[in-house]
Formats: sequence, structure tokens, C-alpha cells
Amino acid sequence: MSTWRDVRSADVQRDITPLPRVVPAPQGKPVRPEAPDNQRLMASIVDDPNAWTPELALFTGQVFDSLAASWVDDRGAYRPAPLLDALERGSVPTIGRCLELGSGTGVLTPHLLETWSEIVSVDISMGMMQRNPHECQVQADASRLPFPDSLFDVVVIGDAPLFAGEVARVLGRAGTLIWSNALGTGAPYYVPTQELFDALTSATSGARWSAIESEALWGSWVVFHRTCEAAEVSCLES
Repeated sequence: MSTWRDVRSADVQRDITPLPRVVPAPQGKPVRPEAPDNQRLMASIVDDPNAWTPELALFTGQVFDSLAASWVDDRGAYRPAPLLDALERGSVPTIGRCLELGSGTGVLTPHLLETWSEIVSVDISMGMMQRNPHECQVQADASRLPFPDSLFDVVVIGDAPLFAGEVARVLGRAGTLIWSNALGTGAPYYVPTQELFDALTSATSGARWSAIESEALWGSWVVFHRTCEAAEVSCLES
């Protein structure tokens, strides 16, 4: 499988449109000391999904199990802002089936339910999921999703890893990916838009991606839109 580094070296033109900030960033932004180390790990996973090992997946689930009880109190107030701005300004389709990855305790889920009638929420942590009242939840590792190809029209990832090949596989031909980070460049799961774009491009064939990005409150967001160059092309993982 190729990686985004192959795409970058080929100097592929990235169609990325930045939008000006409309939601100001006040004083008091939380600082996550673990962010730099985790960002390096996330970048390595975007570059090579094999960097996500079964041991790392197990450890991640255990960490989030331990954080579940305090998650909403610690992070619930500021996490929706980037997602809401993306939904408002990212030209997001409002019909079809939506997959939420890294759903956690459901901080973002109610806002998705206001937009789409059919939502499937996925998280690796059972402890987090037990605190999410949403009825349609699946415990799964996002690197190996238990869904057929092209099942979803929209994929939403809020502060969770991107496994570009799996997203490309389960996303429909004219699909949309919403990526949000509650603390922007200070978020543990933050990856620059250019690297995400290259990973998605490398994971698909016969497709074109475009992106709209901006910032809101303390966070950032990107909406990626995929279109096939020809109707007969499957646009699945290459």
C-alpha cells in the first residue's frame, strides 16, 4: 500500500480552501502536556496504519475507560464548537447515513443527530460507550471497521485517529469526511490538513478530494469532499 509520503513526493496539487475564523478564541485554552508526543504518534499512523498495533489499541481503550467518568465535566463544554462551525460552513450534506468515529461519551452525538436521522457511533472504549445514551453504538477498532464498503455518506472524526484506507472503504463515492480537533494544534490527535489530504488521496484511486478548513473557539476543523472521476470507478482503497 502507498502512503501519503508517496503522494507528497509526486507534488500533487491539494485543493484546500481556508475560511476565516468566525468563532473567537478566548483566554483560558486548556493545555494537554501529552499532545506533542501523541501528535507524533498520530502522524506516524496516518503515514503507516501498521504503526497502530493491537497492543496500542488495547492500551488506548484502557486509557479512555479510565477517563470516562470525568470526560464530560473536563471536556464537554468546548468540544462541540469546531464541529458546529464545520457543519455550518463546510458545505456538509445533510442527507444519508453518518458514521461517527471516536464517539466517546456522546458529547458530539446529539449535534449529529440534529443533522442526520441515521447515525452509527463507534468507539474503542466500552467505558466511554456506556455513558453515551445513543442507541446505535458499535464497539470497534477504527482501523478495522465491521461495515461493508460504501455504507456511509458522511464520516465524522472528532479527536480520534484517521485510518484513511478504512474511511475511504466505508465512505460512499461522493462522500464527506468531517475532521475536528477541540484544541486545534494543541490537541493530542491533531494532524495538519496537508498530511490528512495526502493520506486520503493515497488511500483512494480514481477519486478527487477537496477540503474546506477553519478554526473555531480553541479548535480546528476540516471537511473533505470526495468525488469520483468516473461513475464506474469504485473509489475504494487502492
